Amino acid sequence: MIPQRLSVRNFLCYRENVPTLDFQGIHVACLCGQNGHGKSALLDAVTWCLWGEARGKTQDDLISYGADECRVELEFLSRDTSSRVIRSRSRAGDRRRQGVSDLQFQVLGSDSAIAITGDHIRETQAKIEQTIGMDYDAFINSAFLLQGRADEFTNK
Repeated sequence: MIPQRLSVRNFLCYRENVPTLDFQGIHVACLCGQNGHGKSALLDAVTWCLWGEARGKTQDDLISYGADECRVELEFLSRDTSSRVIRSRSRAGDRRRQGVSDLQFQVLGSDSAIAITGDHIRETQAKIEQTIGMDYDAFINSAFLLQGRADEFTNK
């Protein structure tokens, strides 16, 4: 899986109008900055978008303070196919006890997107994992080390 573009809205410390990150042509990158300025949040955006997991936070905790919903969109290449995953979460309203999650999966053509979203989030999640070729645990223990949990690589 090779990330191509990442867009976030109201995700953790990122609010509205965040420029899309374009990874095309980048082979190695270093995220540098002061503590608490969103470096880990970008990595959480990737894992949450693809697997619905982000450093032990609840789904509603991922929504920026003061916002009612968040959205992360990731375009990536896998096995010579361009795909897009869009995951969003809305806070519980007055009439709902739980927030609402949405997950969309698309294959990108030269000028269009073909939806391959399943009938349920679980079905769509399985399609994403099949396309990427790994689940969340395999990813964080092979290609990605979570902050504060680097020892899991040697313990698994």
